Amino acid sequence: MSNLDFRTIIEGNGYNQFGKKVLATQLRFSTLEALFEVDPEVQRKLDPQRRSEIREFILKSLKGKDFYFSPFIFSAREGFIKTELGWALEPGTKLYILDGQHRSSAMASALSHLKSQKETAEETGNYKEANKIQVYIDKLKEYPVAMQVYLDLTQQEERQLFTDINTERKEAHIGLIMQYDHRDVYTELTRKVAKRLRSEFEIEQELSRLTNYNSAVTSLTIMKKCLLALFEGNLTVKKGDPNFGDYHPDEVIAISQSFFESWQELFPKQMANRRKFVSGLTGIQVALAYTVFHLTKNYSISHQEAIIQLRRIKKYCTWKHDDPLFAHLYDPASRRIKHHSSTTSIQRTAWQFKAIIDKERIGST
Repeated sequence: MSNLDFRTIIEGNGYNQFGKKVLATQLRFSTLEALFEVDPEVQRKLDPQRRSEIREFILKSLKGKDFYFSPFIFSAREGFIKTELGWALEPGTKLYILDGQHRSSAMASALSHLKSQKETAEETGNYKEANKIQVYIDKLKEYPVAMQVYLDLTQQEERQLFTDINTERKEAHIGLIMQYDHRDVYTELTRKVAKRLRSEFEIEQELSRLTNYNSAVTSLTIMKKCLLALFEGNLTVKKGDPNFGDYHPDEVIAISQSFFESWQELFPKQMANRRKFVSGLTGIQVALAYTVFHLTKNYSISHQEAIIQLRRIKKYCTWKHDDPLFAHLYDPASRRIKHHSSTTSIQRTAWQFKAIIDKERIGST
């Protein structure tokens, strides 16, 4: 029996990158899990919260569409030897992970979570559920992890590469996320509503911030912020499943569409002219949605009824920057409202809108 019989053989393609030898390959997660280690001298401390978030994403994805990860990056510390059969990892040697620590830990945690769920299902006699969970377990074990393995880095070079990766990494452009993300319910809702509104006013599909020179009334990113405020009163970042109350999906779309269509009656004709009017500004649009949310809570009315109530604002507001309604945001020097998108500013603007509606409702009773 040759020494190769005790080695792990991996297929892949070797190449040079900036003078360093690299192996591009792919392994099942169940195989990879036994081959790598974390070097605390190179890696940072694991963030349990981040691992938890990725684990929840994995568990949710297993029950729906597939999920995709960018290649994990490892250092082999000269543990690989090129052979006729492939790349052989010397017995007892390990791969040291440089990028993918939280993803790999989250996958292991997800497996453990699923195994625990399966045991519970079996112990309670729910074998149908146990079999369904086993499918998820098998799918995760067989998940093909794309890998880049640096073959001859020193530990100092590993630390430098780790630093470079985490310094240069940037999040995906928000415009791309809004156009192509199919996992976030609010993002999908935004796209559906925007498609229905495209013949009514211009919506920016890529940019998240709109300048005075942009002719669009709003953007996909701002619309999503509006919908979060509209249905959940959320002015920050949404985590977890959406909460649309008792509304059916068709009702959610109809309400969302009604909210944005109400702008045509509420705002001036040149509502996208940000130099003249505030109607095209993020903080104002989100504040209107936030107002609707609080009207539904305070008056126990539906969202459609609350959206109709926004009409009461029109006769009290010119939508110009120097309108008294926006005194809390107005900067006399520039003759423009400023800092309208902060959480505090949105809340204060919404209270101004709601005060008008409250006054009108009381006067009409």
